Amino acid sequence: MAENKLNPEILKNPLLILESADVLAALKRHWIGNHENLIQPEKFAEEFFGYLEKSAGQGSISNQEIKKYYKKKLKEYRNTGLPAEKPGDMFVELLRDEVSDIETVLDFGCGKLAFLKNMAERYGSVKKFIGVDPKSRPVLAGLDPRIEFLRGLDGIADASADLAVIKLVLHHLDNNQEAQDIFAQLKRVLRPGGKLIVFEESFLAGVCAIKDIKDHLAKFDLEISGATQDFLQLSESEKIQFLFLNDWLMNLQNPYMPWTGLYKSMEDWIALIESAGFQKQSGHFLGAIKHRKRKQGMTTMLVFSR
Repeated sequence: MAENKLNPEILKNPLLILESADVLAALKRHWIGNHENLIQPEKFAEEFFGYLEKSAGQGSISNQEIKKYYKKKLKEYRNTGLPAEKPGDMFVELLRDEVSDIETVLDFGCGKLAFLKNMAERYGSVKKFIGVDPKSRPVLAGLDPRIEFLRGLDGIADASADLAVIKLVLHHLDNNQEAQDIFAQLKRVLRPGGKLIVFEESFLAGVCAIKDIKDHLAKFDLEISGATQDFLQLSESEKIQFLFLNDWLMNLQNPYMPWTGLYKSMEDWIALIESAGFQKQSGHFLGAIKHRKRKQGMTTMLVFSR
C-alpha cells in the first residue's frame, strides 16, 4: 500500500500545486463557500489566490507572509453586519446516532479539547471523556470534570472505552506503520463491541454520486457545498493535492501540525484499519458541507466495530 503520493517538491513548496488549473479552480470555489460571511467572498478568493500564484512564481515566501496577507484580506472584506453566531460542531452532529448507551468517549489527537467540550455539553449521560494528544496545549482550567487529558494511550486501561474518535489526524502521521500502531492501541483500549469512528480528509477511489451524499447529510440537517462537485471531477493525484494545499493554508498558524502528506482513498484507509482487527460498519464520503467553519476540507466518515 503506497504511503505518500505527494511529490517531495510539493511538500517543500505547497504553492507549486497552484500550477494545476483544475485544482486552483476547485480550491477557489471551496474557499468562496468557506468564506461566505465576507462581503465579497468571490473577490476575496480571487485576490488571495492571485497573491499565492504570484508568490509561487517569484520563489520562496514565508508562512508568516501568507498569514499576514490572509488576515489583511479578512479584515478588508469583513462583513460587520452579519451576526457573530458560529456554526455548530459538525462532528458532534454527525455522531448523533452513535452516542447511545456510551459511558466513555476517547478522542485521539484531541487538539485543544474543543470537540470534547462540545460533546460534554451535548451529552450529559456520558460519564467520561478522554482527550489524547502528544503535542497540543489545551486550556485545562475550568474543564467539565468528566474530561481528562493525556499525552498518550499507554496509561489507558484495556477495554475501558466505548467509543474512540480520530478526527483529521491520519494524514499528519509519518507512515502506515505509525497508523497501524495507533489502531492497535485503540483496539486494546476499546471494549469488545466498542466503536472506532474516523473522520479523515479523503475521497472515494470508486464512483461517488452527489445524490447519495446529499441524502446522507440530510439525515443530520446538513447540506452539501457546491465545491464538492468540483472536487469529484479531479483525478486522484489532484484530489490529494487539493486536500494538502487547503489544509496547509488553513493551518499555517499551528506550530504542532506536521505536514507529511499521508493522504489515502477511503478504500485504502479501510483496508489498513481492517488489517488492525477492526470490522467496517459503514463509510461515507461527505465532501464539503455548507455553513461550516473555514478550516473544513473534504471529509470522510468511517465507522468500525472492535
